[in-house]
Amino acid sequence: MSAAQRRELAIRAAMAEFAHGGYDGTSTWSIARRIGVSQPYMFRLFPSKHALFLAAAERCFDDIEGVLRDAAGGLRGGDALAAMAE
Repeated sequence: MSAAQRRELAIRAAMAEFAHGGYDGTSTWSIARRIGVSQPYMFRLFPSKHALFLAAAERCFDDIEGVLRDAAGGLRGGDALAAMAE
């Protein structure tokens, strides 16, 4: 598995761990364990817990944006809002 693939796994695992434990209740060790790597390797992928948290938060926003764009289906204005609300 490439570093990019492990980075993606780490982001997804971080999303789940931070959602469950919050920032203070989540350790980089628990995220590393979840994806089967060592904690030192996690710090090769991300320089800090904060950097991993920011990557996870950004991915959440990207995922939400994608869902809303798909729901809008090219519509605009009120029609797009109505489609996204469904």
